[in-house]
Amino acid sequence: MNKIKAFIDYVKAAKAELDKVIFPTPNEVKQAFISVVVIVTVVTLFLSLVDLIMSGILKVVL
Repeated sequence: MNKIKAFIDYVKAAKAELDKVIFPTPNEVKQAFISVVVIVTVVTLFLSLVDLIMSGILKVVL
């Protein structure tokens, strides 16, 4: 009987905590998605450029 009461108390506490959560709006999700895509693209282009330069230097040296 104690375990059932403890479980019910746990579920009530979990629901109370979940009620405090502020979920992002669709507009905020869209904005965050676009930001991540732009940052990943910029970093990818930068690393590709660095790789191209380093490959060219390595070809000249060897």
